[in-house]
Amino acid sequence: MTLKRRSLVMMGLMALAAAAYGTARTSAPALVLHVVEQSLNQKAPADVGPETIRRRLDEVLSATPDENARMRLLLRISRDLEKIQQLTHEEWELLWREAGPGDPPGIRR
Repeated sequence: MTLKRRSLVMMGLMALAAAAYGTARTSAPALVLHVVEQSLNQKAPADVGPETIRRRLDEVLSATPDENARMRLLLRISRDLEKIQQLTHEEWELLWREAGPGDPPGIRR
């Protein structure tokens, strides 16, 4: 392979990598939101429906100041739901509470 051809192949691979990175960067928040919403649908108390979950999630996310804060909130909720089979009503309310500076991580006390 000539130097010119190698350079073209390298530029093509770099462009492909940049496109993949850009796609992953823009779609990651939507993917995390979808996973958290599905986890909430599965683990919410029985009397909490999908519309209530979606509305509550939208309210909490719209109150966050920026994209980074939204992602941190979604990751915290995801982490809190990780080891729980079914949320109680108390855990459901604690899930949406804003964490204070001295609060331990997670919704368990």
